[in-house]
Amino acid sequence: MCLALAGCTHPLERTAQEELRESLLASHRAYLQSVADAGVIQIQRDPSEVEQRLSSERIEQLDQISGVQAYEEEPLQLGSDLLGRTGAQAVELSLRRAVELAMEHNLDVAVARLNPAIAATQLVQAQAVFDAVFFTTADWTKLDTPQPGGTIPGLASNRQSELLELRTGIRQPLITGGEASISTGLIRDERQPSVFAVDRFYQADVLLSLRQPLLRSFGADVNRAEIFLAQNAREAQAQDLRRQLIETAFFVEEAYWQLVLARQQLLIQQRLLERTIEDYRRLEQRAAYDVTRVRLTEAASFVELRRSEVIRARQQVRLASDRLKQLINAPDLPVSEETLILPVDKPTDASIRFSLLDAVSTALRQRPELQVALLNIDDASIRQRVADNARLPILDLVASVGFNGLSTDGPGEAYDRLGDLDFIDYLLSAQFEAPIGNRAAEALYEQRQLERRQAATAYRQAAQAVVLEVKNAMRDVLTSYELIGATRAARRAAAENLRALEVQEEAGVALTPEFLLDLKLNAQQRLADAETQEVQALTQYMTSIAQLYQAMGTLLEQNNIVFRDEPRH
Repeated sequence: MCLALAGCTHPLERTAQEELRESLLASHRAYLQSVADAGVIQIQRDPSEVEQRLSSERIEQLDQISGVQAYEEEPLQLGSDLLGRTGAQAVELSLRRAVELAMEHNLDVAVARLNPAIAATQLVQAQAVFDAVFFTTADWTKLDTPQPGGTIPGLASNRQSELLELRTGIRQPLITGGEASISTGLIRDERQPSVFAVDRFYQADVLLSLRQPLLRSFGADVNRAEIFLAQNAREAQAQDLRRQLIETAFFVEEAYWQLVLARQQLLIQQRLLERTIEDYRRLEQRAAYDVTRVRLTEAASFVELRRSEVIRARQQVRLASDRLKQLINAPDLPVSEETLILPVDKPTDASIRFSLLDAVSTALRQRPELQVALLNIDDASIRQRVADNARLPILDLVASVGFNGLSTDGPGEAYDRLGDLDFIDYLLSAQFEAPIGNRAAEALYEQRQLERRQAATAYRQAAQAVVLEVKNAMRDVLTSYELIGATRAARRAAAENLRALEVQEEAGVALTPEFLLDLKLNAQQRLADAETQEVQALTQYMTSIAQLYQAMGTLLEQNNIVFRDEPRH
């Protein structure tokens, strides 16, 4: 009989669960089938026509005077810091170490790390509902009741009575929704005058009782619902912690490459300023010959404009360093200090391999948001089962048996006489209640059904967003990789243009203002812009790779970080 089984599930409920599970699986299959033909590809870019016209020796020469490698020995000119120091206090830091420090000390991670521990305590609270309860009560009553005169001698006077009642026992809630208890009581009754042969006597008893609902509130699934919800909340917080760790790791990588970019931009602007100052001095030397005051002031404006770009680049380096320090929150690198972080890792343009099918399937398995969405569906299903049970009428059964003992000599003898089993009480009662119309329970059940459908739709929506994130991240990787080639070719072409002008200058071309201002200074600016665009493409490529692993939910594994969801107290 179904009522005899704790946690019995209605066949229609099983069918609904199967339909829900099948719909989610169908959604997954639809995504995977749409990319089933996607094989592993190696990202690549088309060769540049500009570079094809250059010999390998010339390309090597151009890379020595421009590009990331051309600035490796260049010192940073950071000016004075907020403490008035002109010599920058700096510390070198690798990307992996930055991520490790953030995992240990980042404040957002520290806050998120406490949530599973909080949820674990809430789980204990939910489980504690079924803990046994020890109880003791003591009641003392003393009455002095006036009585009118009567005809029975000895009983017609005023009455005094004193009653002391003690009861103690253990009450145990049951997962079936009922409650079992065992208790013992002792009563000392003293009356004057008394209708009994004695004025004082002692009564002891042992009471066994059971209360069990048979319809509404029956079953382990219903009564342990809060425990199941607390377990899901604990797991959801663990997944949220994992999401926070992945997000923080990505922010650290992004900030690290932004610092690399800011540092490289400063080096580029420093060299551009040096070149402009050098050409300005050449114009000054020709001021007495063919350089007018107008052209000289024009050259001076170029110097000051490029000096302003150096100042802005200095600020960006310090801002990027502080941003990274805030994320890693290392004890020896507080944000309040002016110590500068110098990145030691360099961006690379190494080609990577990936598969859209593998990336999508991995993301559907690994993304914490999807795990939380599944838990939300489970929560909605649990609440629906509880609401379904609440539609039943109330039918509660109460049964108890009591053993009594009486003595006039003392409480010990009263307890001794319990073993004679001469006086036994039996109690059996049933309570039935059914609301007419039952509209509240039916409406709540319908609400829970809609909430479960909503949770399932939210999961499909989250899965769709995850697939889109993966595809966008892949496109960013491809685009960034192609941009590296295009910007590198543009940088080499700009470097070749400037080199050609310098060759003309060395060959004795007339250093007219037009040559220096209209040709050479503009060529220097174009080279600096091309160098900046190339390093932007390189750092964006590194960031887009991290973003791809974030979209797949595997960024922690890529950084050799093992996630443990044990709650920390």
